[in-house]
Amino acid sequence: MNFILRNIKRVIRLFYCLSFINWFRFCKNYSTKEGVVVVIPGLLRNFFINSLELDIMNIAALLSLDQKIKIHIGINFSQYQNRKICYNPSDLFNNSKNLSNAEAIAAIVKVAEQNGNHVFLSSKEIILWENKEYMHNLFEELAIPTPYSKIASTDNLPHEINLEFPLLIKELHSHASLGVHKIESLEHLKSTFSNSTFKERNEKVIIQQLLNIRKDLRVILCGNEVLLHYWRINKSDTWKPTSTSHGSGVDFENFPEKWRAFIIEQFLKLKITTGAFDIAWQNDDLDTQPYFLEVSPSYQPNPPVDLTNKNYSYGQYKKMFLLYNSWDSQYLKTVFLIKKKVYTTWLKNESLKIFYN
Repeated sequence: MNFILRNIKRVIRLFYCLSFINWFRFCKNYSTKEGVVVVIPGLLRNFFINSLELDIMNIAALLSLDQKIKIHIGINFSQYQNRKICYNPSDLFNNSKNLSNAEAIAAIVKVAEQNGNHVFLSSKEIILWENKEYMHNLFEELAIPTPYSKIASTDNLPHEINLEFPLLIKELHSHASLGVHKIESLEHLKSTFSNSTFKERNEKVIIQQLLNIRKDLRVILCGNEVLLHYWRINKSDTWKPTSTSHGSGVDFENFPEKWRAFIIEQFLKLKITTGAFDIAWQNDDLDTQPYFLEVSPSYQPNPPVDLTNKNYSYGQYKKMFLLYNSWDSQYLKTVFLIKKKVYTTWLKNESLKIFYN
């Protein structure tokens, strides 16, 4: 039943996506020789991983900005020269068993960039996607405050961890709350490292300090502007990931204004067009310096919805089949507005000069 409902929702989202396209402008602005090349890696499988709808929203956002477009279906777009090219990251671009999704896409994008194309996401941006080793090394290099983290090989248990238990283990090429493990003791750590399935999946992991928190802040930025923010609040007394799939509450109202400039400052250090930060404060004390847990140049925004006086969580709301004011419709409206803002910035700032100067 869940499978059927999930795919009915996918079909509805697909048709809703198509309603964002100005079809008169599509016919007028479609061009094979100029404008932005919108890459769609595939159709059928793309539909079943919820990626096709984001490709359609790329088209809708660009047309809303009166851009000429060309649609390219396939993962190889190296034949273009001196064009603007955009794509939505997904594992469909990765045909290699030896590369992470980020590494595979970066390799494709680099070839296109060598041909003079201006690609979004660029090879420098996409390498941050689902690549926690690179991300934490970059945080350290740029002095972006983050919980103490150590990259460790699963072949050898680190002799000196310099962290108190419990702590976190994060798999390097994971997203959302997947690949995050709470480790209670040294014995637990040893058993995890000795697990053959875990070792086969992870050559290296990040061992990280576990903050005492019951909430974190998702902040989506573009340039020096905060586009969306919301708290994800763990309502239980014990630690668990704050993803809404784990039942967390969501607060879209209260932004820590005293830290706005600081958050933007840290984001601009990364020199990327757009990204989503996950931010937390030790003991949830907003008077202390924030810690930046993660950043990703590709993200799924939660649309602002008031669930006051509702008897279901935000995570439950996301799964519900509603004909009016559904999460799916609100989500796509939010995606459209964010993409429109991001592409406005990307098109104006050729090669991200505004960030590199």
